[in-house]
Amino acid sequence: MKKLLSVLLALCVILSTSLTAFAANKPSSEKVWQQVEGATAYLTEGVETYGVDSAITFAPLAFSGSDVEKYSDAFIADVKANLERNNGKIVSAYGESLATYGAVIAALVGLGEDPADFYGFNIEKAFLALDPTEPCAIPSYYRYITLGVLLCEDETTAATFMEKVCDTYISNYYTMGKGANYYGYSCDNTANFVEAIAFASYYTDKYTDVLNDAVKVINTTYKVEGGYCYSPEYGTEPNANSTALALSANISWPGEDIADIDTYYDFLNGIYADLCTFEGSSAGIFTYDGEDNKLATQDALPALSDFYIIAIAQEDGSDPDPDDSEEPTVPAAKPTVTDKKDTTKSSTATKTNTSKKSPATGASAGVIALSAAIACAGFTVVCAKKKEQ
Repeated sequence: MKKLLSVLLALCVILSTSLTAFAANKPSSEKVWQQVEGATAYLTEGVETYGVDSAITFAPLAFSGSDVEKYSDAFIADVKANLERNNGKIVSAYGESLATYGAVIAALVGLGEDPADFYGFNIEKAFLALDPTEPCAIPSYYRYITLGVLLCEDETTAATFMEKVCDTYISNYYTMGKGANYYGYSCDNTANFVEAIAFASYYTDKYTDVLNDAVKVINTTYKVEGGYCYSPEYGTEPNANSTALALSANISWPGEDIADIDTYYDFLNGIYADLCTFEGSSAGIFTYDGEDNKLATQDALPALSDFYIIAIAQEDGSDPDPDDSEEPTVPAAKPTVTDKKDTTKSSTATKTNTSKKSPATGASAGVIALSAAIACAGFTVVCAKKKEQ
């Protein structure tokens, strides 16, 4: 977590010195945030509660920064009860797994809780005690595993654990020049791979070559007119799912062909514009085959929450009134999660960092910035390297 702070600060510097570079075709952060809220409302429609068994579904909602407060108490209570039943371990209906731990940790951080000191339980310690070389049966879940690792406070253990997880993912699912294979090669598989492996860039540059290769595969094999297709083997029609996942992947790691920040933002804006063509009945709801679709929206939500900070970076850069809760800004620090009982709702720790709130929600802007900083990990590293040249 300490390493995240330094990267977030670097990201803020990069963004703050780049705000005047973009004049044309700038996306509206207000519109993007409306889409984040709309996607969240659509995905949670009719849902009464989330718990450990649905942590993988809940984690991207909680970590998006949108308002999920009505679900927080029940989720926290279920995690606590699960730990009590299982002597400090997280055991879902599917057993004890890396993916569930990662998702629970991400969701708790999104809610302002401290997984390392959660009602007397150290969830991170239990997580990092598992076998990191155990293959994940559903490879798209690796992004929850590596995100969970990245959020752990024990950076030395986490760094070693992260490498073993990534090495396992690569050896089981990735082929250089072809991408990630799970019942075939596809844009979706490879984009999920990039998101997961990019988190390791906080600890090591070991995966630069494979990340560059994966991004190249996405943008050369699956980019079509109007967005991204799943796989040319099944047709070249673009779709919302693949386009959203490609957007997230390109935010997570920009690839070696990105020469400067202007080019990077122009490229991301183009993908975002393509994604918006798949918007359905209202803001944030995305379609499959012309109909509103929850799976398409589920893939779009993380991309939108990642892109939100990109949209802010392209706006005029004026310093908003800190008392104006309607105007988002990029805070200068990550959310503090050390006082678990005070951070469940109106966090004193969050107020210490920033009084800003996301538009029309009670969500901490610090959570949004943390999420965005993580999403932009690869680009932050690339910018830092370019500045040294």
